[in-house]
Order: sequence, then C-alpha cells, then structure tokens
Amino acid sequence: MKSFNRWTQDEIEEKFGLNQQKTLAALEEWLNNNETIADSQHQLLLKLCERLQNFVSSWNEEEIKMRFISLLIDMVDYDTDKYHPYFERSLRAKIGNEQISGVVDMLIAQGKRDPKRPFFCLHEYKPSISSSKDPTAQTLIAMFVAQQLNQNDKPVYGICVVGRLWYFILLDKHEYAVSLAYDATKDELFDIFKALLHVKTIIETKLL
Repeated sequence: MKSFNRWTQDEIEEKFGLNQQKTLAALEEWLNNNETIADSQHQLLLKLCERLQNFVSSWNEEEIKMRFISLLIDMVDYDTDKYHPYFERSLRAKIGNEQISGVVDMLIAQGKRDPKRPFFCLHEYKPSISSSKDPTAQTLIAMFVAQQLNQNDKPVYGICVVGRLWYFILLDKHEYAVSLAYDATKDELFDIFKALLHVKTIIETKLL
C-alpha cells in the first residue's frame, strides 16, 4: 500500500502513463469563466484577503484551513441534493498491481453521507513547499484514484494550496495540466473564488 504522500510527479507519470500538458481546454474553460460575485461576497473576500496578508506567514496547516479556506468553501455552498463537500475522507484503489490510498483534505462528490463519485479534490493546505514533499503530486494521485473509482471518461478537477498560492489542476484521461499560481493575498483571490463557484456549474452541466 503506497500512500498519497509518497508519490512524486515523475513516479505517477512513469507508473500510470500520465502526460503533463502546458494547458488543456477544460482547464482554460474552468479558469476563464463568466461567474459573478455578489456584493456581499465581494466584501467578505476583501476581509479574507486582508486576513491572509496579515497571517499567512505564521499560520499552520489547520489555521489556513479553518480561518481561510473553509470560509471560501462555505461561501460557495456545495451542499445540494445531488452532491456535497466532504472533508478528511479516505480514497483508495488497486490500479494494476499497485494499492494506493490516502486522505483527501476536501472532496466534492455524489452521495448523501459518504462520497460515491468524486468530481473535485482540494488538497494540501500546506504553509509552504518545504513543509510537504511534493504537494502537486499528492493532489494529482488523489485525482487519479478518483478517476479510476469513477470509471468514466469525464475529467477530474483539483486544487493544490500551498500557503497563499493556489494551483488549479485538470486531469482528463491520461493528460493533465497545472495552472500557474494564483496568489490569494492579491486581487487574484477574486479569480480563485470565481473558479470555486464555477465548479458547481461544471458539475451540474458536465459531470452528473
């Protein structure tokens, strides 16, 4: 059994035949969306941005999660009658002769009380790159396990958070792409939030 935190991108690519692309059409569509931010949301985002600016260098992983990320997720509100957000849930699968398992910081998946089909993984919350072996790889392997569990040809969406930096990841069959970093201490927080909003649109129009 090999856990998520023991994988590197090179190992994932070599073992499972994944290929990294500079970008993918579905990733561009996700990030260049037409979502709108309500005035009340805009004001709260300004407060969260200032909070992150003041404390991100001193927060630990749990503080980043509870005082910043969880509030963004709550603003989006992923609870519906068809899917829900899940936190600290295990994913595992046997792929070929490899047993893979790990805990994902946040999933959006079908299921009322337990995740059934994962659409989206948000992983890491690490204060810095140095505090995690390979955060992008850990997110990617979780997404790959989700893809195998879903047993369909639909893409899986993910985000890797390292301190103030957010990386958007799209896995489509055996190709994946990772966005440039979005800095949540700057106006890019509004783009991050719009991308989180657009996850709902993607799920409801393309993945269900």
